[in-house]
Amino acid sequence: MKLIILFLSFVLAFNIHGQKSMIIPPTKGNIMINHGSELRDAPLLGIANPGLNLNDFWDVTLYNLNSFQHVSSVSKEELERLKNLADQKRNTYSTNTSSVSIRSFVETPELGKNFRGNERDNSVPPDNSMAISRNGFIVSGINSNIVFMNASGETSYKRPLPDFFSLLDLGTRMYDPRIIYDVEQNRFIVLCLNGSDAASTHLCLAFSKTEDPNGEWFFYKVDGNPDGDDNWFDYPNVAVSQKDLYISGLMRNLAGDWQYSVMYQIDKLDGFAGRPLTWKHYNALQDADGAPSFNLVPTPSGWNTLIGPGMYFVSNVATGGNKYNLFYTDESVDNNPQLVSLQITGLETELAPNGKQKGTNQVLNTFDSRIWSAMYLNATIHFGGHVMSQFGTSGILYGRMNIANLTVDATIYAKPDIDYGFPSFTAFGSQESDPKILVNHLVSGTDMFPSQEVMVCEGVGNSFLWSEPVFVHHGDDYVDALADIYERWGDYTTSCRRFTTDRIECWITGCFGEQKRYGTWLGQLVDPTQELAKDYVDFTVDKSTTQKNIPVKFTDITSANIASWKWILPGANPGTSTAQHPTVSYVDNGSYDATLEITTISGENLSITKPDFIHIADAIIAPIADFTILEDTLFTNDTAYYKNTSLNNPISFSWTLSGATPNKSTEENPKVIYKNSGNFGALMIARNVAGSNTKVISKVVNVLKRSQPEAIFTSDKTEISPGETITFFDQSKNGPSNWLWSFPGGTPESSTVRNPSVSYSTVGVYDVTLKVNNDAGEASLTIPAYITVGSAATQNHQNLLKNILLFPNPGNGDRITLTFEVENITNLQFSVLDENGRSVKRLFSGMIKVGKNELSFSPEILAQGNYFLLVEENQTQKKVALPFIILK
Repeated sequence: MKLIILFLSFVLAFNIHGQKSMIIPPTKGNIMINHGSELRDAPLLGIANPGLNLNDFWDVTLYNLNSFQHVSSVSKEELERLKNLADQKRNTYSTNTSSVSIRSFVETPELGKNFRGNERDNSVPPDNSMAISRNGFIVSGINSNIVFMNASGETSYKRPLPDFFSLLDLGTRMYDPRIIYDVEQNRFIVLCLNGSDAASTHLCLAFSKTEDPNGEWFFYKVDGNPDGDDNWFDYPNVAVSQKDLYISGLMRNLAGDWQYSVMYQIDKLDGFAGRPLTWKHYNALQDADGAPSFNLVPTPSGWNTLIGPGMYFVSNVATGGNKYNLFYTDESVDNNPQLVSLQITGLETELAPNGKQKGTNQVLNTFDSRIWSAMYLNATIHFGGHVMSQFGTSGILYGRMNIANLTVDATIYAKPDIDYGFPSFTAFGSQESDPKILVNHLVSGTDMFPSQEVMVCEGVGNSFLWSEPVFVHHGDDYVDALADIYERWGDYTTSCRRFTTDRIECWITGCFGEQKRYGTWLGQLVDPTQELAKDYVDFTVDKSTTQKNIPVKFTDITSANIASWKWILPGANPGTSTAQHPTVSYVDNGSYDATLEITTISGENLSITKPDFIHIADAIIAPIADFTILEDTLFTNDTAYYKNTSLNNPISFSWTLSGATPNKSTEENPKVIYKNSGNFGALMIARNVAGSNTKVISKVVNVLKRSQPEAIFTSDKTEISPGETITFFDQSKNGPSNWLWSFPGGTPESSTVRNPSVSYSTVGVYDVTLKVNNDAGEASLTIPAYITVGSAATQNHQNLLKNILLFPNPGNGDRITLTFEVENITNLQFSVLDENGRSVKRLFSGMIKVGKNELSFSPEILAQGNYFLLVEENQTQKKVALPFIILK
């Protein structure tokens, strides 16, 4: 085995293509080879510009409001015991002054532009992730939504994660975004997860076609349970090498317990080209000592060149100790790679206590002391997490793993009465060999609300020299989002270097306490020793991807007092300008540079060129026409509802609907009436500037002639406690057009609504009658003793949901929120129905965690009227329909 490793080291140290090659670490002690699966592929599922997607804006969110732990390498019970011990040590831990971090005169980074990131919602936790490109495009995500911004904080796109990934047709259970800017390919990758059970788990992936996220993306989904067992994928960590995308994660069972670790290796060049993704996975990973591996963290490059052909990963003992694991893949995915694991000893750590907050006994849950973030720079892996400090607080673990000699140097940064958590790392030097690292992290304490902070640490080996801290954003409140005293604390921060001309510039994101929940802030950090630290030139544009002859406005955002401007805009009309904020247009398709030269009032000349900054193109992909019909079996004089589901952003439609009135339409989603019986077809032509496509279904709808109806009904419950409400559903046959219900003992006692809701306040047993009629006749059905109200019902009926609250009701445009509790992990589906019981939108389908949960959605698309929120248990078909009203 040593001969093999030495040979690989020689081969990889001299990459024949001249790119930066991996250093294969020496063999020390045990090694473990983890072999991956056979190659698999994932097809391209669509190409779309998310900003032009014609999808409905529902903005569905679902959160569990009970305190819950990250899955860890020990049982929940053992982790809870260890956390209690750590909290008990907080006030009794002896101070070891020899381990206090050395302070020095390292230059403090300067906070430049900073602004709010993703808008605060009810997501718990936010799970912040962001990336910035060389020309200043920002993609930022939290657990529920994604935004595109520029370096001055202007937002060009803001949608929920399910809307961004709507082409995948996976529903609304999307979370854990991870965002990468590939510095060599000059493009973005967005990952999020879908589903929380073995059947629904997927990795959702999008690759941008250019540097500009406002353009088109390639969309894919990858199976999150590739071995087909009873587990699902969670806690992704991501990085890119020269050729591949790496995604590591933890596999959990239905109860949420960790089962094993997994890593995916994917050909990223396939994704950037829109080809089927080539990928493999490594399951049930093992450390060099044979123990199950836990939480591999890939090590993205901290510089503007990527390592290859493989990738390094690190992990540790999540509950503390002195073992540090190094993993590496030795080849790209298409060249028969294997995953090698080694083990090193280093600084011994203990589990961190929970963090304190000002003004409350609510604590910030630090979970375990796993490595949360890592970065590769100049043959060294910089990594960290949070651990017990010498002051009994949660301190920052910052380690340096030397790849060449397999050593780990580490320190714990801490202060009395202050807690730190979730660090991330970015190169902050003027060249790759500079030993300066920007450390982004969260901070809180007994005299401080949860806040965002950064420092610079300089040194090599066991020398750790720290700058003074810089607050990126102070929290203005403590976090109190969950049902008990244990609050989630961010879970992640992100640091990202922007490799722009002649400037050390890093961007960070994290979360802070705001109105008892979380806010997100983005900040730019620059080196104050730079000559241009304060006076640097930069600009933005309102449309960086657009079509020919469309006005494009440039905006100067230079942080200096300016005497004059000169814009050089090849391909534009005009091609030059001396205005501060010029507006131009482009006459030909292509990618164009943009340059701004300025002269300050002090006579200093500054300039910046953004290569391939403007993208002018017609829509490349013609649409793929497709549509659905809400109900494919109707009765004469019923209304049919057609819905466009075409791909690739069509902008106009032509419908031919045989047998319908009207039989022609140019609406996107036409509504028509069928006056005669028969089988009828539909033709839809979808168009955009790239072309058109036709979809024909010869028999899309079956229209039946109304005959004498047959009365049939069901309800969501038949046994209730006094004061509860029951929703009744008409199931009558042959097309009734009128309904008359009788509910003795109920409120109301009668109704002419097709699907009414009735409450019963008095203990007893009650009949229900439904009379229906149409032009062909009438029918009636009475079910005696159909409803039971009282103690017997309370004993026999197992309520699907408990402690239900639906608000606001009526709603006037604000988000509709449902809070409820479940006693067991339950597979539920939530849907909006119209007043006639027809499905309008499936909001969510998946596993619901035990305890208190909160579902909310935007009613923006709903017209004024009466609706139902239908909740169904997928296994038993139990259901409850909750009426609500929308006012406009």
